Amino acid sequence: MQQLAAVYFQQVDPTYGFIDRNEVTRNIQLRWTTQIVRQAPDAVLCGMAALACLFSQVYSDQVELDLVESARILLEQSMSTPATVTSITAWLLRVVYLRLAGTHYEAWMASSMVMHMIEAAGLTTESSSESALPSTRQEVDSDIARRIVRVAQHLNIWMSFDMGLSRVAFSNTSPMTLPTPRPGDYTYEICELLPFSIELDPDRKPTALELETALHTVLNRAHSIPPTILAQCNLALCLCRRLRSLEVSLTESILQKILILTTNGIQAAQAILAARAPWHHMAYVPFQIVCVLLAIDTVSSISQLRDAMQCLKDIFSVYNTKATADALKTARSLVMLHQRGKEMFASALNDILKVCPADPVEASETTSPPLSDGTEWMDGFSMDFSNLQYFNIEQFLNPGFFWNAGGNGMV
Repeated sequence: MQQLAAVYFQQVDPTYGFIDRNEVTRNIQLRWTTQIVRQAPDAVLCGMAALACLFSQVYSDQVELDLVESARILLEQSMSTPATVTSITAWLLRVVYLRLAGTHYEAWMASSMVMHMIEAAGLTTESSSESALPSTRQEVDSDIARRIVRVAQHLNIWMSFDMGLSRVAFSNTSPMTLPTPRPGDYTYEICELLPFSIELDPDRKPTALELETALHTVLNRAHSIPPTILAQCNLALCLCRRLRSLEVSLTESILQKILILTTNGIQAAQAILAARAPWHHMAYVPFQIVCVLLAIDTVSSISQLRDAMQCLKDIFSVYNTKATADALKTARSLVMLHQRGKEMFASALNDILKVCPADPVEASETTSPPLSDGTEWMDGFSMDFSNLQYFNIEQFLNPGFFWNAGGNGMV
């Protein structure tokens, strides 16, 4: 267990740092000294161990699955008692695991429950007097409480957005202090993105100016490790799509910053893959990047496509799942559609040049071609794309098609 805890604190804790390491050490020693089963502490240990197993190998083994199941049983047995900080921590670990390796709906349900547990326990306030369960609020260090709240918010917001379902918003709207940065920990980088993530709530109607301000801020942020870089990239691209849905044209300077960020995003995804760290946005963000690069449609953006597609291919080769296969297949279809669109334009221009060659004398000596309606170059289109769902030519020739192709319910 100590080895698994070490893996957890090395791989997961720097990004989602909401556990007291000293408390975990005490619980491990107590568990293996007394052999006494304590539901919430044991569920925490099982949740940490399951995540450590997940980050130690490509495919799940029986030990990992047994740990996940043990944690679930322990948590469900404690549901009839008031939430404690320890039980909330155990549930949040389950949310993290399900987000990475479970089904979307199961993860969203667990996340929503954690949010309600947090509010009932009073962890959303800096004062225990506002807690529904005052004794619970006093059990935990204030910084740990902030970390639990912010990580839970981050997960609930993005899972809700991804699925197009309602997020759980705390009734207490008073600002909460951000977690204190500490050496080797980058949870605060995730937490600092939360206000801008909330701007994308479908129930909110931010103005174009508010979205542009948020995008500027997010693009100018410096993130330190691959998982938080992907979070930054994901948020920036979603803000771009929201602006495009408002028919706001992105300036050249913004587009250049977006291309710098997409480069960083691809590199971050490759670094995560090399570390065999299965973060949930490892495949999703590169897919979004492919869509955005096609939508920008400049020499600079198209030149990045090879790396983005190679990244998706590498992810599929290591994590051969239906989700990664679908991401790679769809991205390839989008690139092919873009290619076909360019070929159609090139063919039309070529036909014009044939009608009006550079040498008029040479043209007059040739036999005049039959009159045409100018659509012969489209004759093979239905055959080439008979197996694809995209059939509206104008739709996919419009850059807006590719902006929307990476959408996930937030636009």
